[in-house]
Amino acid sequence: MLALLALAASRLGAEPIDLSAHEAYVRNGFSLEWVFQTPLPGEAPWVAVPGAPGDRPLSMRDLGLPGAPARRAFSIERLKPSRYTVMIPFDADEGLLASRTGVGLFLASVGQNWQIYLNGSLVRDEAFTSGDGTMRVERSVRGALVELDARYLRRGRNQLSIMIAGDPREAVTGLAAGGPYLIDAYGTLESTRREGLKLMLIGIYFFFGLYHAILFASRPKARSYLYFAIASGLLSVYLFCRTYIVYDVILDTRVIAGLEYASLFLLAPAILAFFDAERGRAVSVFAKAYALVFGLAAVLRLFIWSDELATLWRYTIALPALYALAFDVVKPMADALRSSSRSGSDRPLAALARAVADSGVIKPLSAIAVVGLAALLDAFAGLAGAVSFMDYGYLLLVFGIGATLAGQFVRAHNDSEALGADLARRVAARSRELESTLAAQEGLSVGLSEASERLKARLELSARDTRVAARVQQGFFPSAAPRNEAWDTAFAFIPAGGVSGDFYDFYRRGDRLDGLVVGDVTGSGIAPGLITVLARSLFHRAFHELRGRSLGSMLESINEELIAELPAADHSVSVALLRLDSSGGVEYSSANHAGALYLGADRARAAPLRPKGQSEYKGPPLGRRGADEPYTSMRFRLQKGDVVLVYTDGFAGAENVDAAPFGESGMLEALTSAPEGDAAQMLDFIVREWRFHVSGARVSEDATAVLLKRL
Repeated sequence: MLALLALAASRLGAEPIDLSAHEAYVRNGFSLEWVFQTPLPGEAPWVAVPGAPGDRPLSMRDLGLPGAPARRAFSIERLKPSRYTVMIPFDADEGLLASRTGVGLFLASVGQNWQIYLNGSLVRDEAFTSGDGTMRVERSVRGALVELDARYLRRGRNQLSIMIAGDPREAVTGLAAGGPYLIDAYGTLESTRREGLKLMLIGIYFFFGLYHAILFASRPKARSYLYFAIASGLLSVYLFCRTYIVYDVILDTRVIAGLEYASLFLLAPAILAFFDAERGRAVSVFAKAYALVFGLAAVLRLFIWSDELATLWRYTIALPALYALAFDVVKPMADALRSSSRSGSDRPLAALARAVADSGVIKPLSAIAVVGLAALLDAFAGLAGAVSFMDYGYLLLVFGIGATLAGQFVRAHNDSEALGADLARRVAARSRELESTLAAQEGLSVGLSEASERLKARLELSARDTRVAARVQQGFFPSAAPRNEAWDTAFAFIPAGGVSGDFYDFYRRGDRLDGLVVGDVTGSGIAPGLITVLARSLFHRAFHELRGRSLGSMLESINEELIAELPAADHSVSVALLRLDSSGGVEYSSANHAGALYLGADRARAAPLRPKGQSEYKGPPLGRRGADEPYTSMRFRLQKGDVVLVYTDGFAGAENVDAAPFGESGMLEALTSAPEGDAAQMLDFIVREWRFHVSGARVSEDATAVLLKRL
């Protein structure tokens, strides 16, 4: 016990391990074989990078690694991510190993995808790549904090290895910031990332913007409220994108970078527009042009990884400040001074003071002075990790402008009160006239209320009838999927609401599974639901009575019966019909059905189920007269582990909140990624992927799927 207390006490005064002070080894590519031991001095193809305490960036494009592509300005080409290995040996003492809060690793910057290994063991995985090697999600993180499992730490020499994956021409690929890169007690590192005050400032900016947006909504002619709301909102978005917590809220850092650059680029023109509106002018051509140029730059930044856009902004940001100084300070003062001179005053100082008061330049000049002073203090102070003076400068600016707008609101309120008193007198006279009209309307209102109650009762009765019809309809369909020694099946039946226009069925004789059907009736409501019951019965009878015919001939017979049964119905039926035998043979026929997919046990990806070399193999929908195309069928054999997935339009056609359909590509990807297991497990995974895609959007179509697996 005394030894542990001594170790803990010694750790309190221990220095953190500065990784930037240690020599780093970098090479192209990555292999788990490389993460267990430190490279020998001069060992090719490792490149040794000397330590530089507190300031040692490791951007892969700047290290001169063999085969590095040439940099090109404003390149729209995104190269396929390259992988790199960064190894930094360090020594761990007893004090670090005995830390009560655990051991942490702080990385000032790391991206675009990355993995952390400690002595060969993976401790953090932020790699999101697709099967073709492209990045699905970018994770270029500032201030990454990783907990290092003390079990993997060794007393003495340790190897920290980092797998870096990213565009080899981009600065963010690697450990791009100079520092700090530290290993220390996790609690100590965590405390350095606390941002309570900064988040409070961001909240103030956001709610100031929201408040003035609400004021603008109530007074659309007061454009200064709108531009101030936009400027405050952009400022809050920009500062939030510069926090550590944003990386926990938004996974894909391409979104963070896009928001950060967009808000930064558009902040200056929003402030210029506010100055113009506050002085009663139309928004200047300069502000519009600047907003157009850098609005376009913000959009381009989503597709171009080049840093030149940010550099262009840095070199031109002085232009809005100079424009505001010239046209909102110098020009009004000069005009007021000329006017004062024409009045014949002989006292220059008094004329200048009067010109300043008459020109109204105090507020814009104060704003420019506050922000400029804060920027100078930041430039000379250089306080890493602390809240910058610019944050406080913006806060004073926001409060000052808010107070100005509030004063305008108070004056407008006083004016409105005077107008309101006169209006109240007019309203009182008009109200007396309306009282007699209201008495006459009261009787009409009572009648409307009674009619509304009757309509409500009828709607409730209709809803109850619909629920009963849905339960009756579902009673006609199988409640459990069959399984035997040869076949395993699963189904998903997801009505969009009430009675469904989809149907499905399994054809069995004893324990044997002879076939299945999945169908979709056009339209919505009760009529398609009734047709599903009829179609299910026709298919069930025809499948057993006409089992000696091909499926194409069977569909032709069913089509004739449907046309006879539904002569006036404006509906048609699309189906996928499969006949099975216990040896794995399958016969498949389609009447304009939405989709059927195949995934072989020996195949890496799923594919549409269609005859080789034929693009048009489906017959016309059932129930329509005048269709001359014949119904055909295809035969194939499934091996053990092979899967066939049949689904209706409700799966492929369902859209997310951005109106993007799940599509056949989504079904193919979901089936390809489904885990190995029985049919129910695979179909559950596919349905979960579909529900994730449509989450938050309204699903308006019935969705039905049946998955068949050969055992």
